[in-house]
Amino acid sequence: MTDQVASALRFDIVFGRLRPRERLVESDLTERFGVGRYVIRAALDELERQGFVVKRPNKGAVVREYSSEEIRQLYDMRSLLQREAAQRIPLEDAADLVTRLEEIQARYRAALEERNFVSVSAANDAFHATLFAACGNVFLAETIEQFWNKTAAIHSYALIDPSLAERSCAEHETMIEAIRNGDRATLVEVVVDHMKPALQAYEAALRHW
Repeated sequence: MTDQVASALRFDIVFGRLRPRERLVESDLTERFGVGRYVIRAALDELERQGFVVKRPNKGAVVREYSSEEIRQLYDMRSLLQREAAQRIPLEDAADLVTRLEEIQARYRAALEERNFVSVSAANDAFHATLFAACGNVFLAETIEQFWNKTAAIHSYALIDPSLAERSCAEHETMIEAIRNGDRATLVEVVVDHMKPALQAYEAALRHW
C-alpha cells in the first residue's frame, strides 16, 4: 500500500496537482487514501528519498521547490551526464536497442493519441531508461535516473502540453533514427536539446505561481 500511495502522490506532483511548497498534511492524506499514518509516513519518506518532497521542522512534508539557480545546476548536470551516455552508446549492431526503443515509442504514440498522460509518462520513462542503460556504464545510467527523478515535475511539462508532447515524440523518433544510422553527432545533439522545451515551459509557469 505504501508504494501505491507514493505513486499516487508522485503523479500529483509530476503533473502539477500538487505545487511546489504545498504542504502534505498527514491527516488529509490518511483520509484521502484510507490508510494509517504509518503508511503515509513511509510513502513520504520514499518521496523524500526520491527528491519529490522535503520535510521541515514543525511544518511536516512539503512538495520540493527548486530555486532558479538549483534548476540551472540540475540541468547542467543532466546535460553533462546525458551527453556522456549518448557518446558511449554502441551504434554498431544496435538492432536490438532500436527494436526495444521502437516498441516503447509505439506505446508512447498510442498513449499520446488517447491523451492518456499516465501511460505517456510511463512510456517516456521507459524510453529514456532503456536508451541510457545502453551506455554500458551502470553507474552512469543510475546517476542519470537520479537526476531524472529529481526533475520529474519539470520534464513532465513536455508531456501535458500537446505541442510539446508531439515535439518530444518526434525527437524520440529522431534519436531512434540516429542510432539506426550510426549518426553519433545527431544522437548527442538531440539528447541534449530534448531537455530544453520542458525546462522553458516550466520556468514560464513558475513565474505565475
